[in-house]
Amino acid sequence: MAELIIHRGTHQIGGCCTEITCGGERVLIDLGANLPDSDAPIRDDELLAKVFDGRPAAGLLFSHPHGDHYGLYKKVPQNVPMYIGPMAREILRVLVHRLDYISDEKGLPAVERMQTYQDGKDMGAFQHIQVRPLGVDHSAPDSYMFYILAGGKKLLFTGDFREHGIVGEDGRFWDQVKEQIPDGVDLLVTEGTLLTRGEAVKRNPIQTEEQLGEKAAELFQAHKYNFVMVSSTNLDSIMEFYHHTPAEMCFVCDDYQAEVMLAAMRGRRTYFRYQAAPEHSVIYIPWKPWKGATAERQKEYAEKRCAYLRGLAKDWNIALDFQVADSGLLYTNGFVMLARKNCNPNQKSVFEIMRDKFYLRDGQIIYSMWDGYLKPEHGDQHLIDFIGGRPIEHLHTSGHAYVETIAKLIETVQPKRIVPMHTERAEEFSSIPEFALYKDRVKVLKDGEPLDLDAL
Repeated sequence: MAELIIHRGTHQIGGCCTEITCGGERVLIDLGANLPDSDAPIRDDELLAKVFDGRPAAGLLFSHPHGDHYGLYKKVPQNVPMYIGPMAREILRVLVHRLDYISDEKGLPAVERMQTYQDGKDMGAFQHIQVRPLGVDHSAPDSYMFYILAGGKKLLFTGDFREHGIVGEDGRFWDQVKEQIPDGVDLLVTEGTLLTRGEAVKRNPIQTEEQLGEKAAELFQAHKYNFVMVSSTNLDSIMEFYHHTPAEMCFVCDDYQAEVMLAAMRGRRTYFRYQAAPEHSVIYIPWKPWKGATAERQKEYAEKRCAYLRGLAKDWNIALDFQVADSGLLYTNGFVMLARKNCNPNQKSVFEIMRDKFYLRDGQIIYSMWDGYLKPEHGDQHLIDFIGGRPIEHLHTSGHAYVETIAKLIETVQPKRIVPMHTERAEEFSSIPEFALYKDRVKVLKDGEPLDLDAL
């Protein structure tokens, strides 16, 4: 017997977890935390109790390094192997190492026991279920679909994907799908994040990461001091901001963001936008203030972090230098700074200090995240506090597939059955005009409802 169960994610965005069972063997895909302020009917603790209920699991596959897909990784039992892409693991190491300083429950040991899979290579880790990861374009680097054989049935699990980013623009993904899946699939489990946000997406003049970079160049020329609010793992956008920083300006980010950039540049060095820009061979790292430390001590720490980053760049053959940001240089040259919200109410962050120092002189805030984080129902107060009522320039493109891209995937793999997930209104899938030819193939599941793969 072979079956699929979406434990959470059939009618919500984020918090995903899917199970495939065949021959008594269980393989899990993603174990995401609910999004902040989510009203999801299944809490994180309830999901964990349901998934790890004493039954063995042969493995847990993480599709990409976004918290709504991997966020419960610390709770995975020691006897369950975890797998993730190689660059994604490096990025998680950087992220979790930083978070462990402020968390009582350390995450780095769990990251260290994650094993890696390879793009386009059968994993060979399971007895009854064959899994082949296929690299995809997404706002998180090193994201994957999974092509799965179970009980004689062929499944394609999309995870989060798109085709309008840096990785998707060259057509490699479609070539790979046609090569790896020449005869179609029995079941397509597809994300549908944007299905209910179609009009807002269409109104956005920035449809691709390339367009984002072009618009960023215009905005950077209009103001001398630029504060960019962007997710630290949205590397496509970050690399566009980096490459479109005017030559006369300084590119500034903190040491954590710089290390994430280095890991991504190492993993995607074949893409031009992920290579070091000759006009910005130096990235400037601002001092990090902390209570009780003198200015000299703060600068000393910043110098040590720059030396560490230089060592990584040298080891990975990346032509980048890192220097402590000098206020005089930033004042004279101007800058593009990747800023971040402050989650510590007891101390101003370096980005708040720089904002207060430079914004009124000729500054602007560029917001490159989902607009929902600024709205009451999903409001992120830390982001709202950083903006502080100041005017912002919205410059963002989605990390998820447009309806047209999903339709293209359906046409390419010709599934016998289609199951939507990672969407707020799965019932509307069949009524979308782009899917009209395939509406009779759509099966809307409920969380926890098994789908008999043998019956496909």
